Formats: sequence, structure tokens, C-alpha cells
Amino acid sequence: MRDSCACPIIPNSGRNSCSPCAVPPFDVVITHLELTPADFRAKRSVRAGVSFSHVSPAIPELNRFFYAAVGSQWYWLDRRPWTLAQWTEKVGDGQRIETWILSVDGVPAGYVELERIEGGVIEIAYMGLLSAFIGGGLGAHLLTCACERAFAMGASRVLLNTCNLDHPKALANYQARGFRPLRIETKRKEVPTSPPGPWDGALP
Repeated sequence: MRDSCACPIIPNSGRNSCSPCAVPPFDVVITHLELTPADFRAKRSVRAGVSFSHVSPAIPELNRFFYAAVGSQWYWLDRRPWTLAQWTEKVGDGQRIETWILSVDGVPAGYVELERIEGGVIEIAYMGLLSAFIGGGLGAHLLTCACERAFAMGASRVLLNTCNLDHPKALANYQARGFRPLRIETKRKEVPTSPPGPWDGALP
């Protein structure tokens, strides 16, 4: 989502740190999308025991966990060095940002951060599943729940972006729920040779 598509990725020389050794510049193709209530097409999982819960009050440590664990495959890097104070400042304002957790039989499976933008716009800033839950149809369910919550928050439009570093089925999932491309841009970036893993030193 946002990191892999829109922020600079800075190489460094440390093994398995936030930015593994870089390769020659890579063309990151970013697709910006929007959804209106009239275009929304929900799709829910038939799996039993699936729930969607609001994290209130905010728990910055939980956002940090999901950011690193979910984003470990998709080059989410810019928040990995953040301090607790930075996380608290970013996600602690419940009027601006809401965090929701998708669980299966009580086990956390994924999350979404919804951010209020001016003019009745809600952005799905971050969203994804832990790797153990990918491939079972929960991505469409999570996106459905996120969009329904965004509209309940008063959104007239829901925005998100994706790119060619994200899950290969991400764009198809968004479009199947009714999202329409607004624009496509290409940015040349230095992309690490491999994703960073869920924590520093997690991968050999």
C-alpha cells in the first residue's frame, strides 16, 4: 500500500536492517484508485469465526507490529525506524485515524488503518494480512469491511493506492470491489534486493 508505492526507499549497508542492500533503480508503477458508495461491491468470506474489531483507544505498539509483520513481504520500510513517540503521534488521534483488526477464531489475521482526509474523503492508508492468512479469500473480506467502515465514517470517496511491489492480486481485488483508477504514475526508486522480513535479522 502506501509505503511500497509512494515513499523513497533508502539503501544501506547493514545486513537485514530496514533497507537491505539496494539493486539498480527499479520502476515502481503506482496506481491511485477511488471508490464511491454507488460503485461498491462487497464480498464476504464464508469462513466461520471471522471478526472485524476497532482498536480503541489506539495502541501504537499494535500498529507497529502489524506494519512490520504485514509489510515484511511488500517493502514497507519508511516507518520501521520510528520511535514509540512517532507512532503515538501518528495513530493516537482517534478522530483522524482508526485502526481495525481482522481476526479468525480470535487470532489476529490482518489490519487496516483508515485516515480522514479533507472533503469527506477517507484513505485506506495501510491494509493487509499476515502471511499465514493469505490465499483464503480474507483479503476481499478485509477490504469489504474497511470500505463499509469508511462509508460509515461519512466518506463520499475512499482512496487507496497500490503498485507493482504489492501482492500480485491486490489491484484485481480493489477493482473487483468497485475501485476505479484515478491515475497511474511511475517512479524510479532504489529497491532492496529482498523484502526486509518481519523484524531486523529475521531473514538469513
